[in-house]
Amino acid sequence: MKRRGLLATVGWLAAGSAPIASAQTPVRPVGEMKTLGGDRYQVGAIIIDKRARRFTVPGRVHLRDKPLEYLATTVGGMKAYETLFELDTGGSEFNIACILVGLERDPKLDLVTRSRSTIPGQRIEISIAWTENGKRRQVSAAEAILNAEVGVVPADIGWVYIGAPTSDGHPQFATDTTGTLIGFIHDPNCVIESVQPIGLGAYGSVRGNPMLPPVGSPIELIVDAAPAGK
Repeated sequence: MKRRGLLATVGWLAAGSAPIASAQTPVRPVGEMKTLGGDRYQVGAIIIDKRARRFTVPGRVHLRDKPLEYLATTVGGMKAYETLFELDTGGSEFNIACILVGLERDPKLDLVTRSRSTIPGQRIEISIAWTENGKRRQVSAAEAILNAEVGVVPADIGWVYIGAPTSDGHPQFATDTTGTLIGFIHDPNCVIESVQPIGLGAYGSVRGNPMLPPVGSPIELIVDAAPAGK
């Protein structure tokens, strides 16, 4: 897509998903789109590599050793009390980044429910990076959320784009209101979900991996829409 068409797409998406703000729910405005060269763009704090079909979002560790149901939330999100990472972005910005790297909702996807059913869609990879003792560490999102209590192997966990289906037919993008960016209990307000739910029916079993840095430590969340071999 040429630059003009890409900018038009972002403008249309931002306008189409513009939420109706309320006193109870502060909404983060969609940041201006900037070109960085080499088919790379920036929307808010998100850096998008369109050619590689990958984007990165800065954030921080939000919880340690507490029951989790979400991998990532916006700042002040409604489910922040059970979310591992807080990201410096809004729901619409995050959704725009997903679309710009080529993610589309699977046409076979029905409204997601909190069930053990498998969510269809293109498999993507999510990883978390941070600096420790002057060296960069990077692990898969599955490794970040798992601990010995869960009894789930990281390799068994996959992620798909669902685009907050509860937004359909409504004037506002659901994730702008809820802040639930990435979950693993099959919440239809999320932008990305796990293919299979994790810890459903066993609340408190998912508490994050002790290897993560302390609460408040900066991290980078990486979404790869073209994982090798997928």
